[in-house]
Amino acid sequence: MTAKLNRVARCAAAVLAVVAVGAGAAACDSTSGSSPSKAGARSGTNAGSGTGQDSSSTSQDGSNSSKNQTGGTAGGSQDTAQGSDQHKVKSMSEKGSRTDAVNESSAATSSRCHTSDLNFTWSKGAPDMKDDTDQQVASITLTNDGADTCTLHGFPGVRLISRTGTAWDLRRSSDTPSTMTLHPGDSTASVSISLLAIPADARDTKPFVPARIQITPPNETTHITLDWPYGGAILDQDGATDAGTFVNPVGV
Repeated sequence: MTAKLNRVARCAAAVLAVVAVGAGAAACDSTSGSSPSKAGARSGTNAGSGTGQDSSSTSQDGSNSSKNQTGGTAGGSQDTAQGSDQHKVKSMSEKGSRTDAVNESSAATSSRCHTSDLNFTWSKGAPDMKDDTDQQVASITLTNDGADTCTLHGFPGVRLISRTGTAWDLRRSSDTPSTMTLHPGDSTASVSISLLAIPADARDTKPFVPARIQITPPNETTHITLDWPYGGAILDQDGATDAGTFVNPVGV
């Protein structure tokens, strides 16, 4: 009887062992069956993120290109800023100031000096166009050649013309205009231009090489043209709202 019980126990153990082995094999089959799926999923994910990475890389390249372009623009602005910083700049143009000859309506009186009444000549005391450290001043004297007394009040319109024909309309300073009265023959009024001179062959900054200048008296619509007599070049800040080259109001 005891021998029979022992055989039954051994058989039961053998059956359990077989069941365990079968379960283990099934588990192995299940794992190996899911492994390719996971691998495939990972491959799919990797391919997707690979594509995403490529896409992202392309996007990054694109944004890098954009950044590089922006960087280039910023670099150009930085060069201009550095060119401005290397000068001892006393003042700069007023942000958002006008570039024409229009002034307050109160200044547009019937007694104002018209372009045809005035004679324009370069004043004594030339700017040093070789000095690229200090802000320079070029002035034009206005003489009343008319038969009547007239007044000037406000900012003139000033346009620089380069040797290549490029036009630069100068912005205004923040100075407050005063009324200038010119009797016949008087030459007590002038237009002054603050400027930043740089070498004409400058490579780190953009030079504007002036050839002519056009001046429109305050509230007039016609201009006169003078040749630029000083040579040299000006730091090109066309389009800047706070440039170091600008026009001042008509004054003494």
